[in-house]
Amino acid sequence: MVCPHLDLFAAMEAAVSANEADADSALAQRAAAGDETSFEDLVNKYSRRILDYCRRLVGDATVAEDLAQETFVKFYLGLSGFDPYKRVSPYLYRIAHNHCLDWLRKKRVPTVPLVWEDEEGRGLREADVPDRTLAPDELVERLEVRQVIDDALAALPPTYRGALIMRHREGMSYEEIAEALEMPLGTVKARIHRGREKLQQKLAKYV
Repeated sequence: MVCPHLDLFAAMEAAVSANEADADSALAQRAAAGDETSFEDLVNKYSRRILDYCRRLVGDATVAEDLAQETFVKFYLGLSGFDPYKRVSPYLYRIAHNHCLDWLRKKRVPTVPLVWEDEEGRGLREADVPDRTLAPDELVERLEVRQVIDDALAALPPTYRGALIMRHREGMSYEEIAEALEMPLGTVKARIHRGREKLQQKLAKYV
């Protein structure tokens, strides 16, 4: 039997998410009508998240800044055609994702850090390392482990890497990822599952 309290919490979270989406949509509509303050509010809300996503996808902080800025320029230029019934967050991630993929195809520089875990919260995570002062040999080992994870992720196709980042770093739901990537929900779940498998295969000899 499902705990009624869990149902209540889920309903509360859904309501908060819906209210946030409505607020974002209202800001987008006002921005499309020429309200610069509303656009600035959206930029302030999502700029760090979009920058972080770009950085993790392309692996270059300087390039990521340019890509994030260009994402918001594209978003602004497309406001007149933005569907007010669509959620702003997945729409922004879609622009950022496609823009980063375009850059990767041209430059082929795929390296990203990522906190990764499985559905039950198990797996390789940076947070698994205790927060304490490390001895030199422990510090070297930790840095080596992080480098191994980064290298394994860098070897994944960008499409898998992007979906994993959205799910496990950005905390997006499968539905939001499907909307951002413009693909069926089942395809998103399969891609994330396959991405995890590929990552585990690459890390198998280290764990």
